[in-house]
Amino acid sequence: MYSYDDEPICACSTPAGISGIAVIRISGNGCGKLADKCSVIVRSSGDYKKLSELPGYTCAFGYVKDPSNDVKVDEVIFTRFEAPHSYTGEEMVEISSHGSGAVKQEILKCLGMSGIRMAYPGEFSRRAFINGKMSLASAEAVMDVINSETERQLEAAGSLMSGKLAEEINTIEQNLYDQAAMLETFTEFDTEDPSEEESKLEKVKDALSDCHDRLTALCKGYGKGRILSERLRVALLGLPNSGKSTLLNTLTGFDRAIVTEVAGTTRDTIEVQININGIPVTLIDTAGIRETEDIIESMGIGRAIEAGRGADMIFYMIPPDMDADEVFVGVFDLREDCDSITAVFTKSDAGENPERKEIEEQLKTLGITDFISISAEEGLNIDKLEDAIVDYYNELGGGASEGLLITNSRHYSKFSKACKKLALALDALDNGLGTEVCASALRACLDEIGEVTGKTVSATLADTIFSRFCIGK
Repeated sequence: MYSYDDEPICACSTPAGISGIAVIRISGNGCGKLADKCSVIVRSSGDYKKLSELPGYTCAFGYVKDPSNDVKVDEVIFTRFEAPHSYTGEEMVEISSHGSGAVKQEILKCLGMSGIRMAYPGEFSRRAFINGKMSLASAEAVMDVINSETERQLEAAGSLMSGKLAEEINTIEQNLYDQAAMLETFTEFDTEDPSEEESKLEKVKDALSDCHDRLTALCKGYGKGRILSERLRVALLGLPNSGKSTLLNTLTGFDRAIVTEVAGTTRDTIEVQININGIPVTLIDTAGIRETEDIIESMGIGRAIEAGRGADMIFYMIPPDMDADEVFVGVFDLREDCDSITAVFTKSDAGENPERKEIEEQLKTLGITDFISISAEEGLNIDKLEDAIVDYYNELGGGASEGLLITNSRHYSKFSKACKKLALALDALDNGLGTEVCASALRACLDEIGEVTGKTVSATLADTIFSRFCIGK
């Protein structure tokens, strides 16, 4: 674990590699005066000569110099931010330099010589959390924004970071604190008129029920949130030469998998990440499932079955020459491992499967009712497969909007536990177990929520969370 302090820190906030510009971030009260040792102001709006003298939220043109010999390293733009109105809540400076690796390293070296140490992973966001600039949940969403690859991922992460979910959590949390305070008055003062006390308890119960409903709704949204966080896994399964690899290439838009007429060409699973209407999808091409004495192919078939067991959706490929009994046997075990199996009749350009009606009737007995005919070669009905993916996603999470989605498994675990403890509090009131029992369960509920907002999180857990961030954020 890192040894944190309040010393000024620095890091490059732009990715490794060559770019037009790079941004070096510095934070910590007094960082401007330390940076004066390696910075020269050439031109500014107020003719300021030192970086530390720049007014907050203004820029200046200048250069970074090696403090040991005054040699110019790079011409840059300096931007200064004043506490507490900065990302971290501390004094901050950002240096926009040219984006070569050598320039970035030399600037960081000069800052180190000036007394500014390198930041640890996530230390800027950690300081923002400690200084009350954002909740722990919002801080964790920073990395979700950075890692977003689709518009839905960005919307969910952006809403969490900007505070939409935090506002809902804070509303629930404050209401629970109010009811906990009310319950404490019942335990300390037993002089209320019985009818008046019963009326107050009913109001407490109504408030707790409302909070339980709102927490439950958030937990239901994790169905969608998990997909945005971990991607929707869609496995392509079926006999050899049923069109799996051709479909993968069609959906991805390039030849990712080798396609031949030779059965058993695909020996291992191939995973490709694609974007379907803003939904992040991992598409899995698999080896054709059949009996074989080939050891390598057998291993591939085993991995294909495992891919089906771990998938959110299965597209089971049925070519025109596959008979009903083969389909039934192939799908029979899979339906226990995956709730969403779509029967895909492939190669429709070569003609329809003569046993299609019988196949559909048999699959319906297994609970499979979605059937689509496609030609991956000609692109026929590929949009219907994409629609099936979108429909699956939309049916998750009770239709929760992306603005109030839980995407973090840790948050989901804590809210689920909070729901259970809140249910215990309500049960205590319903069954006359006493306000003390209810208050105790309510405090336990608030502790669980506090580990999401950061109010009751341990220093060790907070450090672990921020250590997973990238350096510079």
